[in-house]
Amino acid sequence: MLIPNIKLKNNVEFSKKINHRYTILCISIIFIILLCLYLNSYDDYYDDWNFFYTVDSNINDQETWQRHYGGDRGDGILREAYPWVFTYFIKYILKFIGYSVENTHYILLSFSILSVFAFYKLSSLLSKDFKFKIIVMILFCLNLFLIRELNSFRPHSPTLFLSLVSSYFYIKIFVQNLVSKKNYFIYFLTTFLMITIWPQSLALFAGQIAFSIIFFSYSKKILVLPAIFIFYVLINIDYIFYLTVDFEWGYTPFEKKFFVNYFFRSFFGSIFFGGFMLIMFAYFLIKKLLSFNFNLKFNFNSFKKKELNPINYLLIIILTIYSACIAYSLLKTSVMAPKYFIPLLPIIILWIGYNIYLTRSNFLFYGTIVLTIINCIYFWNDLPIDRPPMREALQIVNEKNIKKIFTTESIVFNNILSNYNYAIKNKIKIIQLKNLEKKTLDKSFAIICLNYPRFEVGNSYINKVEPECKNVMKNVNLEILNKIRISDFIIFITKYKY
Repeated sequence: MLIPNIKLKNNVEFSKKINHRYTILCISIIFIILLCLYLNSYDDYYDDWNFFYTVDSNINDQETWQRHYGGDRGDGILREAYPWVFTYFIKYILKFIGYSVENTHYILLSFSILSVFAFYKLSSLLSKDFKFKIIVMILFCLNLFLIRELNSFRPHSPTLFLSLVSSYFYIKIFVQNLVSKKNYFIYFLTTFLMITIWPQSLALFAGQIAFSIIFFSYSKKILVLPAIFIFYVLINIDYIFYLTVDFEWGYTPFEKKFFVNYFFRSFFGSIFFGGFMLIMFAYFLIKKLLSFNFNLKFNFNSFKKKELNPINYLLIIILTIYSACIAYSLLKTSVMAPKYFIPLLPIIILWIGYNIYLTRSNFLFYGTIVLTIINCIYFWNDLPIDRPPMREALQIVNEKNIKKIFTTESIVFNNILSNYNYAIKNKIKIIQLKNLEKKTLDKSFAIICLNYPRFEVGNSYINKVEPECKNVMKNVNLEILNKIRISDFIIFITKYKY
């Protein structure tokens, strides 16, 4: 009678394990779907236009260097602050898969997809409990900030992925003492690549150094940390000089209101939910600090033995990143943009999620999950920066059976507009208006004018017309057949007067 009972118990446990994995997989798939939905719902804006122009795979490396390092935009100068290794990395992938806006997004999307699985693996080092994994996976996969920023044309998605892998193997080596050549190699490589493609990640690396000094001050293990830093400096010396001496790139002012929200408003997609998570973070942080019993009989070795765990690694990373962010902003140049420290967010999610899980309060646990879902749905369209509907403008023109568009905008704008898959597929040609020649036009054509775009002026000029657009309407040589206004654009269907 005992053997059937054992088999039944094993079958139940196996069934639960399968159901748990299926649930986690479904949550991960929801994250991927939301990333794709966002990618297809919203187009790109000014920063993305410049990045896409810089990584043009159809130009030689010298011209790419001039666009990145020199800021050459054809009719303007705008130097890039992110490392040029990322520029050439994207450029050469696009050489292989094809130069288009969507393909650039797909490259970054692949790192975003890898990140959710890296996040899950990292969470497993904190607890194997399914309940813990559920709350942190939902907080991660329904996070609006991650969904938005991982789609932007910046090193955010590969940086996030590399930071998660770096932390995973750091904990393996330094906390779990799983020392092996494989673990050292992967930790070294991912940490080096992380700080190489996104120098703000040095703040996370500084947190790893701080943790090592506290808990492993006399261990040979920590030799890998200066080795990474020295290797980084030697390989990236030109970029370090460019960033710190030759070029001032900070543009976000250091404001006192930072100390009210600590990026939480942006990190969690709304004032309400960000405030809730900040309260949770502050409560658990104060509770943690009060748990330390510092007195005359304090034993540091006993303290280290007791507190050496993955959750305290996360806390030291969080505090170090914030400290580095504030210090650098005060001493050098302001870096007070949440997107600069995107690896901080999953660390915060894990730390808060773990502490909520430890409370064993079902009300707080399920309440947090419900708030996360409501926040994601309700604030989905509440974009911090509105994006001009580029594909909608192309579709409007193409439906008029027009294949030639003139714009009042820059080369950078024309480049991205002409390289959406819709424009490539329908063979729509984009030309600057200043190159309009009467002899080349024997039928109607379109003129697209960027009219007080919301990412520049908000909604304050929504009913006004920019001077460039007025000049099109006043042009005596043009007959305006139709004028179509959509968000950020005025589209003129016109032809030459003969």
